[in-house]
Amino acid sequence: PSDNPADRAAGAAPLVLTLALPPALQARADAWRSARTPAAARRAPAHVTLFRHLPGLALPALVGDLRTLAAMPAPRMRLQPPERWDRLWVARVDCPELDRLGAELRERWHGLLAPGDIAQPRLHLALGAQPVAPPPLLEGPWAVPGLLLWRHRAPARGGAEHDGAFWTPLVACAFHR
Repeated sequence: PSDNPADRAAGAAPLVLTLALPPALQARADAWRSARTPAAARRAPAHVTLFRHLPGLALPALVGDLRTLAAMPAPRMRLQPPERWDRLWVARVDCPELDRLGAELRERWHGLLAPGDIAQPRLHLALGAQPVAPPPLLEGPWAVPGLLLWRHRAPARGGAEHDGAFWTPLVACAFHR
């Protein structure tokens, strides 16, 4: 571990685990969001989140588990038509393999998880908080390329509203093809 306080603070920052989206789906979802959401409100690319608040200091153990589990065949997910969840438009994700993967990770990471990450999530692709419904995305099935681990950082307080990405990519683990 570093003795530099900035390095220690970055190591303690929470980590976010998402699915890597197929390039065509990523491009379409990002284009929809970019056309309708101000840049300052786009804190991350379009994504499907598996875990929202993993401990940054456990990075080596988390990466080891992700690399082990990414040896599985690429899961195939289907998207449901967009629906409104409070202020947010989402496309629900159906994929039993991802449900099982999430359960396996929750079991492995028991004791490391924040309360919001303990329960099985309702997997969804967030499409934004626009007043207009997004067009349906292609249902799929989509082969999920892999898993992405990001470092989350909070926006600066009292300073600029947005001084760059809030999520920094750390590790990509590709599923077996």
